[in-house]
Amino acid sequence: MDGSGHIPVWQGASVERTNARGRRFFCDEFKAWIVEQATQPGMSVAGLAMRNDVNANQLRRWVQLHQRRSAAAVKLLPVTITPAVTPEPVRPAAIEIELPGALVRVPEGADARLLRTVLDALRGRAP
Repeated sequence: MDGSGHIPVWQGASVERTNARGRRFFCDEFKAWIVEQATQPGMSVAGLAMRNDVNANQLRRWVQLHQRRSAAAVKLLPVTITPAVTPEPVRPAAIEIELPGALVRVPEGADARLLRTVLDALRGRAP
């Protein structure tokens, strides 16, 4: 839409063919152009459709399809590949838990279920 408020009109053939029942099949170039025009800020989709002899609901459908395809398009991001760094193996460390009135030392490799039982007992809960 230009600044004068006029609704653009397609110059050229917009219909590719018409079947025996009168259904029109529009050219891809026309559909791409009219969808681009319809997505311009301030454009009246109904007015654009009327000026270009297209049903307004059909134009809205073309716009929705275009928006879905645009949203679903794969967006590639730049990727930098660096050499793999092998992390050092993590050794389980000893743990010290300081509680009011008690210090619990857990050696490395302690059984997790046994530790849970001890902690529950210190909290005053039954396991």
